[in-house]
Amino acid sequence: MPSLLLILILLLLFCILKLTLSMIWVPLRIQTHFKKQGISGPKYKIIFGNSAEIRRLFAAAAESKSTCINHDILQRVAPLYYEWSRKYGKTFLYWFGSKPRLAMSDPDMIKEILINTSGSFEKIPFNPQSKVLFGGGLVGLDGDKWALHRRITNQAFNMERVKVSL
Repeated sequence: MPSLLLILILLLLFCILKLTLSMIWVPLRIQTHFKKQGISGPKYKIIFGNSAEIRRLFAAAAESKSTCINHDILQRVAPLYYEWSRKYGKTFLYWFGSKPRLAMSDPDMIKEILINTSGSFEKIPFNPQSKVLFGGGLVGLDGDKWALHRRITNQAFNMERVKVSL
């Protein structure tokens, strides 16, 4: 009986340690690592990340009525990118729960990431709302399906065909 109790206590201690490591220690290390490189962002909140602030920004964008019609829709469509890129710069770190997201808008850095084939950079999975928007097209595909769709679309953007259409 005492050995069973000891095993349960050790199991509980292990779970608490693992939770502390994944929800507190690792995110704070990631945030300080990026801060040393000059990349800042909204502070990490334990367990929830920046979810509350993201919801607040979307709610504020939905409530605001635009009086003028223009093509600058970023503040209504993606208010978190609009607000945080103004506040933290072109590259910033934000959090979905304990998962970090690095947002960037520097064209040279984006080109490097898109050209890189080493597998260091992965696409984040679509949420259900964006999956409806983008469907099963090239933007949401990975691996062999992406390669097949990319090969098909590359034929449409061949320079000779583009010149003929102009």
